[in-house]
Amino acid sequence: MNSGGEQMKAKPSMIHKKLVGGMIAAGLIFYAFTAYLIYVAFQLTGQYLEQQSSPKTIITEGLNKQVYEHIRIYYAEEEDAFVDLTIEAMKQAEKRTASVFQFKADRPLDVIYFDDKETIEQMAGIKHITGFYSDHDQMIGLYPDKREALLKKETLPLYFFNTLFIHEYAHFVFYEKVHSYEVSPGIFPLWFHEGTAEWTAYDVLNATSERFDVIPFQSLHSDQDWQNSRVTYETDVYLQSYYIIYELVQLYGRDVIHEIMEETAKTGQFASGFERATGERLTDFEEQFKVMYQRKNG
Repeated sequence: MNSGGEQMKAKPSMIHKKLVGGMIAAGLIFYAFTAYLIYVAFQLTGQYLEQQSSPKTIITEGLNKQVYEHIRIYYAEEEDAFVDLTIEAMKQAEKRTASVFQFKADRPLDVIYFDDKETIEQMAGIKHITGFYSDHDQMIGLYPDKREALLKKETLPLYFFNTLFIHEYAHFVFYEKVHSYEVSPGIFPLWFHEGTAEWTAYDVLNATSERFDVIPFQSLHSDQDWQNSRVTYETDVYLQSYYIIYELVQLYGRDVIHEIMEETAKTGQFASGFERATGERLTDFEEQFKVMYQRKNG
């Protein structure tokens, strides 16, 4: 009897422990779920506020918007001719970049027409520009020269607008291709970024050497190098970068741009990728380029 009585007392105790344990577990789950909801709400609120106050959002307020394929075109109401101009330039840019980079980019891209030079320079953080591409903001900013003549589709302003747009779109495709390799765009020197963009925009022309002082490649590697060189050297750094790519294509064919990018992504080092794609050391090519253009430029 005593043993039976002790068993009868033990059963409620075990049930009680299980109930308490279950309540504690449920409480922990509840608090964890509540914390998760608070975290999600905080993140969404932060993203919303960031989006609402971003420079791009502020700039596009009050502008008209037209969507074409994967691009959104923002323009002033009285400049709706920019829509057709952009679409036509876009068609050319897609053909050129597909040929040069062997890659098609289709992520959303904003094309924004700025109404004053100061604002576009502040947004880009660069002086004396008519266009820029921002990978962070997924946008092309444009402030075309001779705006009124361009909107009337006069031949020369239209030509320069098309090359400007193709140049900036080439940057977009370049970055998208690099992202597809899951490597940092920073492993590519800026002369290669800018040179491929310039060459993509102007590759239909026969290059005739223009005078410029050859700057060491290392002085055109980063954004800061590029800006310093634009001020320090009395020469056109874009022009040199164009001719570097021009000479590479003359030596190794159009596919060399794709091959250098692919090999660089594999090795994680531009110099190594360059050598694997061309069979030539980057330093040797630089020296040959320097001698060649010093001779051409007298």
